[in-house]
Amino acid sequence: MGSPHLSSGELVDTMCAFSLATSSSARDVLRHFHHVRAEAISAYTSLSGKPEAYVLEALQLWLRTLQDTNTIVPRQLSQSLAKLKSTSLFRDPSIWSIKDFDYDIHEKWIGDDLKNFMPYIRHDDLQSSMIVDQLTIWASKTLDAYLSNVSLLLDSIAESIVVVHLRSKCMKLWMSNRRHYVGVKRHEVFDRLRKPFLDRLSHLIQNDSKSLKGVSAQIMLVIQDQRQTPSQLPQSLWKSSLGSMDISSGAETFLSAIHDNVYGADDALHVAEYSYQQWLAVINRWISTIKELQQLRWDDSLDDLDEDVDAEERSESLLNTDDPQYLESEMSRSLDAAFNAFQATADKARKNVVNDANFDRKAAFLLRVLRNVKQNFPSVYTNSELASSVVSDLQSAIAGYVVKNVMGKHLSSISNAAKSSRVHGRLLWNGVPELPIMPSPWTFKLLRSLQLTMADTGTDLWSSAAVAKVKSMLRDSLISALSVQSNFESTTNGDEEVHPSPLAITQSSENSQPSNGSGKTAENDSKTQLLFDMTYLAHATSSPASKGSSDTFEDRLDNLESESLLVSTSVLQVKKSAAEYWKRSSLLFGLLT
Repeated sequence: MGSPHLSSGELVDTMCAFSLATSSSARDVLRHFHHVRAEAISAYTSLSGKPEAYVLEALQLWLRTLQDTNTIVPRQLSQSLAKLKSTSLFRDPSIWSIKDFDYDIHEKWIGDDLKNFMPYIRHDDLQSSMIVDQLTIWASKTLDAYLSNVSLLLDSIAESIVVVHLRSKCMKLWMSNRRHYVGVKRHEVFDRLRKPFLDRLSHLIQNDSKSLKGVSAQIMLVIQDQRQTPSQLPQSLWKSSLGSMDISSGAETFLSAIHDNVYGADDALHVAEYSYQQWLAVINRWISTIKELQQLRWDDSLDDLDEDVDAEERSESLLNTDDPQYLESEMSRSLDAAFNAFQATADKARKNVVNDANFDRKAAFLLRVLRNVKQNFPSVYTNSELASSVVSDLQSAIAGYVVKNVMGKHLSSISNAAKSSRVHGRLLWNGVPELPIMPSPWTFKLLRSLQLTMADTGTDLWSSAAVAKVKSMLRDSLISALSVQSNFESTTNGDEEVHPSPLAITQSSENSQPSNGSGKTAENDSKTQLLFDMTYLAHATSSPASKGSSDTFEDRLDNLESESLLVSTSVLQVKKSAAEYWKRSSLLFGLLT
């Protein structure tokens, strides 16, 4: 009875044999038949290593049981059992045909009571309602057990393509058996068959999305390792070893070296980037898999069917539209959770970096990792604000680090320029009245030092937002330095009259070298040159964020204008000259432009 290959006639004979052997009624035979088929379906779970065999053959046997029950019971089974009661068993020609029985020899020893024996079997105890109830209960319980085993089997499969393949075959098998079986609601069975596959695919999506934590682990490994200093300066593009690299096979080594130089990539960054690319490849495979689900065609399973067209359209819509949409939404939720966890790790790493001895290198490493991630999102995911606060804080920290180092080297030069009455390049002034046409040496040195320090930190780090932060901090530092000097002068030149010694007067006269021999004029020249320098620096440190906003730097320029005692036309000429000079020299400071 458990074989799915028995014909209807063979199955009926088997049922009758069981009835004769056990004196079972038609109802008992049907119950036994269902019991045997349920055990046979469960037995397919022993096919270890053959998930496809279990999923398909067990489902096929379940469907065959529904078909056999609807075909054989009650009419064929009842008629066959009734036929057994209509004549003596020993009168049956099939008994005589058994050679081992030797009926012609042993007949004389068989008593009349045996010869005339007619089995009593109840063949009419199956009503249609009873059959429906029994089949409904059996179908539901057996399907529950089958689906439970399918879920357990799918849990052992880690490849999404295998799950999708099984789902496709299972659905095609169900859709190719379109009969309306008594006791079974087709749409309910269809929905239940889809569920374990959807659940497993959803679980695999969640697991693969969570594997982004491998990138997070690599980040924390680098950040927390006090012995490791990532993002060391790459070799120069003009180094001889770079020029002598092998350029065969598309010059991969040479191009890789160029890429590493431009983007500041080192071994630690390569490992993190490789880990992310591996994860991204898995997600992209999921995207392709979901698209394939949307494009699957089920026409071959429906060609020979004359069933309800609406039901078929519903089934195909569920398989090609609803299921992929469910998986897409699950992927969206999983990616959101994965990137939120990644952002939390990035924020934790930022806090660890702040007080690290290798702050500049590790902050640069973290910025580069975040940049690579944000530039290579999965195609189904967008989040321009991911870790934006972390990036902004790191940019501010690196900008502060750069400006602090630069100002530390040039603070004395700035202070001397603010208090000195000596003007370098006074002889080069031009026009009527004579006005400066170029910035002081300290101004150029300051910007040059800033440019080099930014390049040493990493030329790839300086996005427009990061450069704007550097410019803003440099402005604040310049104002602070000039304010300190201004306060010092106010203190030394207060209400108390100071009478310098003749020696001091002589030294002051020698150092100032005024153009017309007047100390007052030399001081005015110094203020004028400082106005030019600060106007030049204003152009160098201008950014979209600083334009149109209240800026103490601009206020300081206004004060210098009034302190220089220049007429308005001269002030405009100084500003024009400073702007033109910045336009001519800005390319020398490429990271600032």
